Amino acid sequence: MAYGQTYTDMNDLLGHLFNETRYNKLLRPIHNQSVPLQADFTAYLLSVERFDISTREAVITAYYDISWRDEYLTWDPSEYGGQEILQLPEGKFWMPDIVLTLQPVSTETSVYFNGAFAAWVTYKGDLTLIQIGTYQTRCKVDTTLYPFDIHQCNFQFIMLSHRVEDLKIRLPTKAVDTDLLRKNGEWYIEDTNVTVVVTPTGFKIKGYISTDMVDVSFTLRRRPTFIINNIYVPIILMSSLNIATCYVRPDSGERLSFAVTLYLSLVFATTAAIESIPNNSLKMPYMSYEILMINFINTIGVAWSIFIVRLSNIKNIDEKKIPNFLLKMVRKRNKLTRSFTMETDVESVGSVDLPKYDDVKGNDEKCEKDADSIKSVIWNDVTGHDLAEVVDNIYFWLMFIAIFALLISFAAIVVVQWARS
Repeated sequence: MAYGQTYTDMNDLLGHLFNETRYNKLLRPIHNQSVPLQADFTAYLLSVERFDISTREAVITAYYDISWRDEYLTWDPSEYGGQEILQLPEGKFWMPDIVLTLQPVSTETSVYFNGAFAAWVTYKGDLTLIQIGTYQTRCKVDTTLYPFDIHQCNFQFIMLSHRVEDLKIRLPTKAVDTDLLRKNGEWYIEDTNVTVVVTPTGFKIKGYISTDMVDVSFTLRRRPTFIINNIYVPIILMSSLNIATCYVRPDSGERLSFAVTLYLSLVFATTAAIESIPNNSLKMPYMSYEILMINFINTIGVAWSIFIVRLSNIKNIDEKKIPNFLLKMVRKRNKLTRSFTMETDVESVGSVDLPKYDDVKGNDEKCEKDADSIKSVIWNDVTGHDLAEVVDNIYFWLMFIAIFALLISFAAIVVVQWARS
């Protein structure tokens, strides 16, 4: 209540304004009924309460104000204790019939049934109606770039009972006011926009009745930090341990147990990750394909460890069954590793009579020939363990390249698609 104002002043003013002989709330509040009433619409976004990707439903808290000039609600402030502004009681004055078109059918569609309501008028007849509430709508969902996904949402306010010829909506600003927006821990709100469009064909009756509709749209972009730090990075780190299995010797007895333990850990981690990924088969997230590839690599890792352990236990291998490039690599490895342990290897070869150096001191040529024969037996003899170490080294580099390429390709796809969007 303003200073110096009394309840008598307010009652007198309300009685003056809503006198039945001068005010009819069923008629548009303008003297010239042949011209459209001009009304200004402004939307304010307060918070995103909930967004369910599986149902595509978004719930926000927002308010809007719609202002117009009511030519019948005017008075002389000097006659009413200097009163220049007055809060109007609900149901006493004319106001536009506003319906939220995308509101679920099970709830009241008229915005006046939801939330708080207030209306103020100045002595010049400038009336502002403020409506705050919680509104629900369905969004256009695209989970392809999860966890960098972006979704489009919009609310449509239609002036249901008013033709364009009777009520014309104007927009003081083309964007939603977000000055009072409370931050959401999961979503950013971007690219807000407000437009006025004529209702689509479905709202036209016999082609000559159409109304204004205010379309309030905004973009929801996920905050990816939590998912990357707690789901994506741990999976990548554990998957990288597939490379480390190559450093566990097959004859140590721990190679297979390490591979199986790693596999089970990754199955648990990827299962938890899949539960967080939106269920959408129309636009599959790239991350789901990456998890599929990671599980495929992990399965190969276990199968490879079983193969390596089995191969390393083979004593002698028919060289004819070994590809030439692998045979060359094995013999090259034997020359590098066994040349430092020549004396130990020679003692283990039973098929060659080792010469006694005391007896061949005078025969250097025979000694050199016998030494070459011993080297040939040692270097060219191929065991399963030798072959396992060579192919395991090849597997190491293949896995390294595969995991690195998987990471780079996923990052490149996300960056390119994000830039396009």
